[in-house]
Amino acid sequence: MKRFLSTTAIVLTMSGAAFADAHSEGFGNVAVEQTDFLASDLIGMRIYNSEAEVDAATPVAADAEQEWDDIGEINDIIVTKDGDVTAVILGIGGFLGMGERDVSISMDKITILNDEDGDRFLVVNTSKEMLEQAPEFERPMMEGEAMEGETMEGEPMTETGDNATVVDGAETETEEMANEVDAETDEMAQDAENAAENVEAETEEMANEVEAESEEMAEEADTMMENAEAETEEAVNEADANTTVITGDETVERDMLPRPEVEREGYEAAEAGMIEQLTAEDLEGSYVYGANDETVGEIDSLLLGDDGQIDRVVINVGGFLGLGEKPVAVTFDELQVLKNVEGDDVRIYIDSTEERLESQPEYEAE
Repeated sequence: MKRFLSTTAIVLTMSGAAFADAHSEGFGNVAVEQTDFLASDLIGMRIYNSEAEVDAATPVAADAEQEWDDIGEINDIIVTKDGDVTAVILGIGGFLGMGERDVSISMDKITILNDEDGDRFLVVNTSKEMLEQAPEFERPMMEGEAMEGETMEGEPMTETGDNATVVDGAETETEEMANEVDAETDEMAQDAENAAENVEAETEEMANEVEAESEEMAEEADTMMENAEAETEEAVNEADANTTVITGDETVERDMLPRPEVEREGYEAAEAGMIEQLTAEDLEGSYVYGANDETVGEIDSLLLGDDGQIDRVVINVGGFLGLGEKPVAVTFDELQVLKNVEGDDVRIYIDSTEERLESQPEYEAE
């Protein structure tokens, strides 16, 4: 339900003359004008904001308040010791009375308008944003004690430009905001310092890990190098052992020939026991064949080792009709002996050509 207000500035005081008349006539004889109203009618009234200038003497159209912004309702009234209403306390924001905050508006900033239906409205020329930026009103009343124009901290009420007269709590609020900013700044600085320390710790940890991995890789590389050197030395030793052939009184280095794996129809490879039964007469003068059955030389003589077993075979290579031949000594392990399964025929094979045998060191008898 709409409340009705006067069309002029709200005055709740009695002039000196009216007071004298009332005093002389006694209590209960005060004259009430038609436009007068009770101060209690103000409590709960809505206040609207109009962006356009309004004139209290000019009636407005019906439902004109729909074009205005409803910025809050009156929660209380400020009255001087002389009985003058100087300002109202306006509750802004919130919902159903929850979350509101109070600001004060001077009465001379409020315009009372009538519409064509006779309804009256309180209108100010401000905005919600400006009111929200205004300092919150702190009640200037102690219980049973009036404090004219002062807040509970004794700060005077001042007028802020085109806005309503408000309690000058801006300084206190500004100080609180400054303290909050300082606290947030300190917190941010501490967070930044902690973050820097964490980054430094993580960087140091990563550096230690990289250093440890580098040392481990270096140790592995050293081990691999040592193993490679050992394997190389072993291979060299094995090669030396396999390429040493005794020819006469001298030690000569040459590549050992692998024993050929030759199979011929009617022949079988002579086993160790069969070879031991062969005599010089069986072998001397026999031809030595390559893998393709080409003649590469002729056995000249057999050399025995300290154990009395055949150790080496001297092969005559090259020449013509016994002239210009070159004796070459090879180990018996480099030869394959095939024996005819039905007779005494023996064929001797070597994995070499005539030219390769001729390139071997020449055997010189003692």
